[in-house]
Amino acid sequence: MGEQEQFWLRALNFVLDNPLVLLALAAAVVLLVVAAIAAYVYFVWILPGQVGRAVTTKLYEATNAADAQGRRVELTAGAKFMKQRDIAPLASRGMAQAAEDSVGSKVMRPTWGMRLSTVLMAAAGVAVLFFADMGLDPEWMVFIKPAAVGVALLGIAHVFSFEMRYDRDVIISQSLIQFRREIAWRDLVDIRDEGNGVYRLTSADGKKMRVQKYMTGMSDFLTRAHGAIDGRGALA
Repeated sequence: MGEQEQFWLRALNFVLDNPLVLLALAAAVVLLVVAAIAAYVYFVWILPGQVGRAVTTKLYEATNAADAQGRRVELTAGAKFMKQRDIAPLASRGMAQAAEDSVGSKVMRPTWGMRLSTVLMAAAGVAVLFFADMGLDPEWMVFIKPAAVGVALLGIAHVFSFEMRYDRDVIISQSLIQFRREIAWRDLVDIRDEGNGVYRLTSADGKKMRVQKYMTGMSDFLTRAHGAIDGRGALA
């Protein structure tokens, strides 16, 4: 028997002759196994989720406007339940651009990123219908394709023509395919993020106005809107 084998044999005899040492070794083995399992769970299951949430939060903050105090529009209950937090790196490009001044009013228009993303999505949707095999009856496709083109063009027309303007008294929104809507600042009681690129404004009488969120000058508008809502609450 070599020296190494003799050493391990003496060590084994020592451990067997000392129950406390045996228990300590058993406890150490258990701790190592538990630590290995915990490390596996953390690095495989928990850490990726934490990193994903952190990245999502950063992207959300980077692509959604905030007012002068850093406050963003709160999600509606439905958007929270459906986890509809908009992250639109392209559509949000251009929000830092100031709204236009027009005879005492501020005129907000969709950002260039929103317009470009609308065109790209519309083109992609139409391209799929025209070039991909959808497995649909050719007779139906004769009607579906023109209808899809029409819907795509209407969507583009709505986005490109949409504008929101406000002065010291009222907020107005309209587009080529949307009737004029307005809410007085003094009646504004709430603003919420519905997801899908839409803010919902609510007046004291329950009237609602839905507007696009990716607009030029949005930060200044949110500052004004939150100020009006906070001021109304202070007077209530």
